[in-house]
Amino acid sequence: MIVASRIFGVTIDKVKTDAFVPLADMLNHKRPRETTWYYSDNLQGFVIEACEEIPRGVPVHDSYGKKCNSRFFLNYGFINVPNDGNEIPLKFVLDEQRPNYEAKMKLVNGRYPYQWFRIVENLTDASMLEMISWARYIVFDDEPTHLYLARNEKINEVK
Repeated sequence: MIVASRIFGVTIDKVKTDAFVPLADMLNHKRPRETTWYYSDNLQGFVIEACEEIPRGVPVHDSYGKKCNSRFFLNYGFINVPNDGNEIPLKFVLDEQRPNYEAKMKLVNGRYPYQWFRIVENLTDASMLEMISWARYIVFDDEPTHLYLARNEKINEVK
């Protein structure tokens, strides 16, 4: 992890590679990002550019991205408080004893009677909408025909 947390993914002469960049890897994290970085073939070097003017004497930050504190701590040795990127893994399982279990299993192609979700703070996040949809699905006890119709309507929307 010491190595992985210190490398930058760059493209040099059209070849994607990883690079150690002394001092650049020491910038502190801040969101939204204040800088952007890349390797310049013309300059033959790594370039960090400010996204906006940064006053003299003010620390320069990089963004490590939106990540859960568990990843920040493991990869970089710090946490953010507060952190809108925090997430909690949660497993939702279809109950074999509930009505329509077999029909529900067919609708998920008989793969797994469960689904993992990463619970986040933002209820409008796509992963949360999917989790809420799955929760409604596993407790649905009405006529299974409604499930098939809803699935076909969703498939037709995508087309």
